[in-house]
Order: sequence, then structure tokens, then C-alpha cells
Amino acid sequence: MSDVIDFLERMGGDATLRAAGPAELAHELAEAAVDGALAAAILAGDEKALRDRVAPGTFNSIQLGDTPQSEEESEAPAKDVPETPAVPDPSDA
Repeated sequence: MSDVIDFLERMGGDATLRAAGPAELAHELAEAAVDGALAAAILAGDEKALRDRVAPGTFNSIQLGDTPQSEEESEAPAKDVPETPAVPDPSDA
């Protein structure tokens, strides 16, 4: 199992391996001694089959929106700063 993890890590870090054709990718998978079913899933680009073999079970993910917050929402009020009492303007008297 660690062979496929190591290979996927190497594939993620090597742009030429990610862009390799099926024959070259098959050769690299054989060199890395990746199991036949896992190698077939990688060659087919079958994420579900690969995920089911590597980490069977329920797969949960969190998707965060990329909508920027308004300035008011992003600034948290200061909690440690005491409020200053309002001082009346002497010219208003």
C-alpha cells in the first residue's frame, strides 16, 4: 500500500509525471511496484476506484466558498479595550 502512496506523492510533485502518456505512466507504475488494480485505477484516472482501494469507507470533505467577506464582518470587535465614556462638547451648552 505504501508503494501507491509514495507513487502518488511523487506524481503530485513531478509535473512531467502528471503529464506523462499512458505507456510512460504504466512503465513508472511498474518501476514503483504499484499493485495491478491500483495501477489500473491510476491509468484510467478512476479516482473513486483508487480511493475505495486506498481508503475504503465514507469520504467526507468540506468545501469553503471563495466569496470575500465585507470589511464589517472581517473585523472583530476589540474585547480588551475599555470603552471611553462620551464627553459632552462644552460649546453645545
